[in-house]
Amino acid sequence: MKHLARWLGLRYPQDLAPLALVVCTAVFQWAAYLRVHDLRAAIACAMLLLLPQIAVSTAVHNQSHVGMFVGAWGNRVLELVMFLQTGMYAAKFRLHHSRGHHLHYTEPERDPSRWIDAGGRRMSRLAYVAHYFLTYDYHVLRIGRTCTSLRRRCLWQVAASYVVLAVLVFHDPRNALVFFVAPIVLVWLNFIHMTYDDHIDLYSRDPFKASHTKANHWLNLVFFNNGYHLAHHLRPGLHWSRLPQFHRQIAHRIDVPASSGAFNRWFR
Repeated sequence: MKHLARWLGLRYPQDLAPLALVVCTAVFQWAAYLRVHDLRAAIACAMLLLLPQIAVSTAVHNQSHVGMFVGAWGNRVLELVMFLQTGMYAAKFRLHHSRGHHLHYTEPERDPSRWIDAGGRRMSRLAYVAHYFLTYDYHVLRIGRTCTSLRRRCLWQVAASYVVLAVLVFHDPRNALVFFVAPIVLVWLNFIHMTYDDHIDLYSRDPFKASHTKANHWLNLVFFNNGYHLAHHLRPGLHWSRLPQFHRQIAHRIDVPASSGAFNRWFR
């Protein structure tokens, strides 16, 4: 595995798993777009793709912190492919998430993905998703004013993605809608929905008290350790494969009250 990862130009051999998921999902997605012409069959295929695409969305999060490839071009091509599966741009995510949320998650009133409203009250899940989705581009542009090189990369990434989408729509409007446009909106909204539980009801400035953790083995196997959220906030540059070990090292210091959120209870 190490030799294959090195030959492919990967930083970590563990990234063979998310890379394989992205490639297999892309092959199925593009093959279905080109070959499936019956509408009901196309919708069925697109629905089957949603779970792997949701898993890819968590790989986009990891990619935004630690790129899979050593070379920049490998990462840019991979990020374009992942956008077409999830609607998530890694460069946009770096601005909103890494340069925004990670700096202010202990101050929910300043967090671009905040879970409280203007009056300091807890948002409902629907209100949180709507606020995150509708203000996302505004916060990306606002934060991008202080990160000009990343903002430039973001703009190029957006332009390239929409050129590809436009070609797909021109070639086959119906299948482009079924296999690309609708899924990337649904998967992106689902990812936002999944983040609602990460900090809900936690107002502490202490990082050991400000994030919920979902340590369920199966959840973290499918979603590439995205459940270890507190550990990730403490070491955002740590590769996703090393988060369980780091979580075990700091578990005795974690002091987070039991969550009322269903997902946090189910997957703790």
